[in-house]
Amino acid sequence: MKNWHRYALTMFLAAVGTGTTYAAMYGGGPAETFVKSLITSETGTVSGAISTFGSSFGKAMTLQFEQIISAVAVATKQEALAGNTIGTASTQSGQQLVNAVASQRETAQVTKAYLDYSPQMGQGYDPCGTQAKQQSLDQYFDSLPAATQARMTTFDTNPGHLVASTSQAMQQRLDNHRNNYCTSSEAQAGLCTLSQVPGGDTDASLLFQSEPAGSLQDKARDAYIQHVLGAPAAAIPVSEGPTAQGQAYLATVNREQSLLSIPAYSLARIEAENTQSAAYGNQSANDVLTLRVNQYFGGQEAEQWSSALSAQSARGLLVEAAKMGGLEVWVHHQQYEQNQRLEAGLAALLLTEADSSMKGTTGAAQQKAMRDQVSTQIQ
Repeated sequence: MKNWHRYALTMFLAAVGTGTTYAAMYGGGPAETFVKSLITSETGTVSGAISTFGSSFGKAMTLQFEQIISAVAVATKQEALAGNTIGTASTQSGQQLVNAVASQRETAQVTKAYLDYSPQMGQGYDPCGTQAKQQSLDQYFDSLPAATQARMTTFDTNPGHLVASTSQAMQQRLDNHRNNYCTSSEAQAGLCTLSQVPGGDTDASLLFQSEPAGSLQDKARDAYIQHVLGAPAAAIPVSEGPTAQGQAYLATVNREQSLLSIPAYSLARIEAENTQSAAYGNQSANDVLTLRVNQYFGGQEAEQWSSALSAQSARGLLVEAAKMGGLEVWVHHQQYEQNQRLEAGLAALLLTEADSSMKGTTGAAQQKAMRDQVSTQIQ
């Protein structure tokens, strides 16, 4: 503090003492000389201090400025580096977010595809097995009309077929019965040997049982249908050409056989539907249909089906509902064909009942034609 005051006083004296001070002082004594020297000395000291202070202050200011500039540069670089780091981190975070979203979407799509199209989740119950069963069922029933027509040709009452002798045809039926379908009462009477299928040719229940083709039971159904359709029509021997009576007889036979062909086809169709085939695993058409329907309404497959549906997705349930709807439509189509046969049978029955000429006239027409033919030959 003392030096500071001294410097201030000196600077003041220097400011006011230059020229003016010297002008005020007069004389050239020792005191004046001492004061002058003292002022000169102090002025030099102050000037030197000021010069030193300015130099030091300038250097300090320059140093501080450089330090500040360096600090600002470092801070700027740090800020830039931090900004780059933050930007890079933000970019990487954004990319990771995009990748995560894309991965999540892919996972969701894969999951949805698995749920919608996997056999366990989105295709209903046993898709491959169900398709095979449906194809087999449809193919089997499509082959039944041809099989039914082929079976009808084996009947002695086949439409358009005339036997050589009605009595011989009936005797063949009797022989077939005694050789293959002898009943216990007939065996006790000594007429024949008891059969493994006693009375099979008169047992309608065999029509609705699944039996192997060519078996004794299968042949019994043919014999039963022939008994139901009645005696076959006999041909009239013609020596000198057809007669009017013979033509009338054939017209009556054709009318009767046309009407009988409707129930004959229905009975043969029932028989064909219950005849086993090796091409379909030794199963009949009705066996295949039963297995297909039992998948939904009974049996072990129904239990497996219901348990499998609990794991199905919404699409799988819709697919299974579509399968059931398709099977229902197919069954309705089969019922429609059955109803057509039923209506045809009822129409034939109505015509038969309404036309009194059909009641027992075929045999009479045959006898009359035979008499006329014999009388013609005698004459």
